[in-house]
Amino acid sequence: MDLFDIGFVTIRLVDVMDILLVTFIFFKLYQSLKGRLAIRITSLIVGIFLIWKMVAVLDFRLLRSILDQFLGLGAVAVVIIFAPEIRRFLTNISKNTFLDRFIRPGQAQDTDEHTIKELVESLKSIRATGNGALIVLTGSESLREIEETGDELDANVSSRLIYTIFQKESPLHDGAMILRGNKISAVRAILPISKKANLDAELGLRHRSAIGVSEISDVLVIVSSEERREISLAYKGELQRAVDYQEVEEAIRKHRKLV
Repeated sequence: MDLFDIGFVTIRLVDVMDILLVTFIFFKLYQSLKGRLAIRITSLIVGIFLIWKMVAVLDFRLLRSILDQFLGLGAVAVVIIFAPEIRRFLTNISKNTFLDRFIRPGQAQDTDEHTIKELVESLKSIRATGNGALIVLTGSESLREIEETGDELDANVSSRLIYTIFQKESPLHDGAMILRGNKISAVRAILPISKKANLDAELGLRHRSAIGVSEISDVLVIVSSEERREISLAYKGELQRAVDYQEVEEAIRKHRKLV
């Protein structure tokens, strides 16, 4: 169905739908790769693709044959190298759609206020005693490999339990605590360190680990600093420092709704 004409170009309804679909896909791709090295590599690949299309239009046969081979091998390499990003991209597309909400009514829509209250109370106690903490709230992606690096648990979220675990005298205080849903699934877990070169020099291992795991998964990470006694949040590779408890609660609720 034709919508309108611009000079000699006819704009059809299917053209508008095509543009909107491509825009949506590229927006989700940008969200998945934003702030990572992958976005620069992806930009390079897109640039090479545009050059390849230009070469095809200009009919440069030798250069086109070379680029054909390069793009053929490059497609396989991209799938292998960016497998986690591709998985995250597909997850973001399928998540929070109307169909998803229709198929799974009621799931992951109501946050557990008891869990949030217990978690915030534990942070208050940990901060008051000058201890550090690193708590990871999982998203839709599995952290099974990271959980296996620590000691696996299946415990209900309790402020006293979390406070006890992160005491310096506790053998379980090193590493990260993983919260999956309303359960503490693992403690002493080892997180990947962020490779960002522009991080603040005063950030310690906890903060760099929080940023690192948030770069590779859709997690929300809460960090309690020993030295500065401040609470920070890490999400999608970005660190928000010196947040208050109200901001922590809001971040958890928002995160739960997105899962």
